Amino acid sequence: MIINGVGVDSYQLGCGLEEIKEKIKDIDYTEEELDNHFTISTDSIKFWIDKDQNNVTQISMFGEYKGKFLEKIGIGGTLSDLNDLGIKWIKEDYVYKLPEYPGICFELEDIDDWNELEAPIEFISIYCE
Repeated sequence: MIINGVGVDSYQLGCGLEEIKEKIKDIDYTEEELDNHFTISTDSIKFWIDKDQNNVTQISMFGEYKGKFLEKIGIGGTLSDLNDLGIKWIKEDYVYKLPEYPGICFELEDIDDWNELEAPIEFISIYCE
């Protein structure tokens, strides 16, 4: 289950690096250190950990992830699906945000003959506001 601005399944925004590592210790993952944060990636979830605060500030789902936002919108869904549910969205740069649900955004698959409403959702991210 995806809860905007809160967490995904048993993973919570705001938890520490070691807590995430403990939760995924039996899963293959990679770790990368960047300028301001660390990332930990599994085959379907990526965690962004702020270096200064040592806590998770963003969680992104992709690939074979099966969880859903509002139990309806998941990887492979479309903006058209959001429209059908009466959920408003806005585009900011390359992500789509839901003004009524702060702390969640979507990235669409970049495909030929791209149709914004029908392109599949490739990434769902929740983040701290």
